[in-house]
Amino acid sequence: MPELTINGAITHYRISSRPPENAPVVVCLHGSGADSIVWSAQLSRLRRDYAVMAPDLPGHGRSEGDALASAADYAAWLHAFTQALELERFFLMGHSFGGAIAQEYAREHPGRVAALVLIGTGTRFKFSGTYRELFENGIGPEAPEARQIIPQQFLEAYAFLKNTGSTALHADLLAAGRFDSRPWIGTVAAPALVMRGENDIVTPPDMPAELTAMLPNAKLATIEDAGHVVMLEARDAFNDRVSEFFETCRYI
Repeated sequence: MPELTINGAITHYRISSRPPENAPVVVCLHGSGADSIVWSAQLSRLRRDYAVMAPDLPGHGRSEGDALASAADYAAWLHAFTQALELERFFLMGHSFGGAIAQEYAREHPGRVAALVLIGTGTRFKFSGTYRELFENGIGPEAPEARQIIPQQFLEAYAFLKNTGSTALHADLLAAGRFDSRPWIGTVAAPALVMRGENDIVTPPDMPAELTAMLPNAKLATIEDAGHVVMLEARDAFNDRVSEFFETCRYI
């Protein structure tokens, strides 16, 4: 994996091999506790038309440093990352909490985002909000009393993320629990494709629906036979839908 030094810490990132000359760039942001490996199907299959880049966020995967405290902090880090790579304008994809980071970045740097793809995400995170409230009250999802007060869907979502996540998961869930883009998401004018897997247990369907309704220029796509990590679970359907969307945005 290539690497850069961002804010004094080494960042590792993946990049698609041999993209076409002057190909549009796609930057991909992973979600809570994950790393750039979740974009492997896009790095290998979208490379025929795009230069795909996927960083390990600070404190995730092979990147140094600590996980950051908010989506806004990650968006500021992303700006430093894209400037180091001399990216002036690009497509931006974010999965789950990565979608929150993408929203923050598009808000702060609208001229640099050609279009957004927001996957398994929303204007806020009910699951992460519950996690934060429990933590602040001294109750963790694994506590015996949790099963009496936490909805089963939350317990299933926590088990899923814990199984696939890393040591940064806790910090990410707290950060996601504090995120709320409802006061300003209507100012994000970039074309947006909001996507969800029909079997997603982490992101209830009303969350992407609300995000789509509040964005000025957004469409919603539901991918069948897929859960939360739709870009891996239904890679062909996901890539086809994203490619179609990007083609409509390339010359805007």
